[in-house]
Amino acid sequence: MDVSLYLDRIRYRGTTDPSLETLLGLHKCHVLSVPFESLSIHCGEKITLDPPSVYDKIVQRHRGGFCFENNSLFFWLLKEMGYQVQMVSGHVQNIFTKRYGPPNDHMVLLVDLGNQRWICDVGFGDAFRTPLLLEADKEQVQDNGVFKLQQDGEKWYLQRLLEDEGTGTQEWTSLYKFTQKEQKLEDFRGMCEYHQTSPSSIFFSKSFCSLHVPEGKVTYMGWRLIITTFTGTSSQKTTIQLPEEEIPNVLRERFGIVLTSQLIPKDDAIIPPPPIY
Repeated sequence: MDVSLYLDRIRYRGTTDPSLETLLGLHKCHVLSVPFESLSIHCGEKITLDPPSVYDKIVQRHRGGFCFENNSLFFWLLKEMGYQVQMVSGHVQNIFTKRYGPPNDHMVLLVDLGNQRWICDVGFGDAFRTPLLLEADKEQVQDNGVFKLQQDGEKWYLQRLLEDEGTGTQEWTSLYKFTQKEQKLEDFRGMCEYHQTSPSSIFFSKSFCSLHVPEGKVTYMGWRLIITTFTGTSSQKTTIQLPEEEIPNVLRERFGIVLTSQLIPKDDAIIPPPPIY
């Protein structure tokens, strides 16, 4: 595992000291270069959290991954570059079922710089592009939207200001919740298996690949290509239906991904998990 090759993979050319400037640049370069995707599950490829395997997939083979892969690799990079960083557990609010997932449903990273703590997440399709300061009720404006964190005891909620497509009104929507209790990579292995096998998981139920681009986001899902353009707190989506034989070309041209196993497209409804989380 080579830091310089990782930096080449994400096209990072900035400073390498463990500073805030470096952290901001690394995070943004990662989300603009490495897709958030579930393709392995729909190609019959087993996902493991073995760090060399994740490094090989993302850095050497120019693939992406889901949250555990992207964030665990980013965790390794930050550690190697001298940052104080820890993994914590998140629960994602599913955009289709509106329910939160089980514990360790999502991996989030917390980085300490001086007396400030920053939240990093390069493994979530609708998240921020640069780290957010862990401070309650502070609106933090980025080029893909406005975010804030709300605190309820030990729980923190990541929220994003979104425009309701039906009414045009803006409202704060929770993306996920997390605590600051430190976790180890091994703590996420059970949920890594869950997301590959459960019909309550978007990763199992839908073949998708999403990548931030300067003006918005590009997403492949099932038999569709969705192009999202951001303008402040609003967004405009264009959906293109894809013949199945065109999907490999779209993955190569839009995401730089060349699959070595056959993809079986999937866009099933997600079965809501129990409302206990």
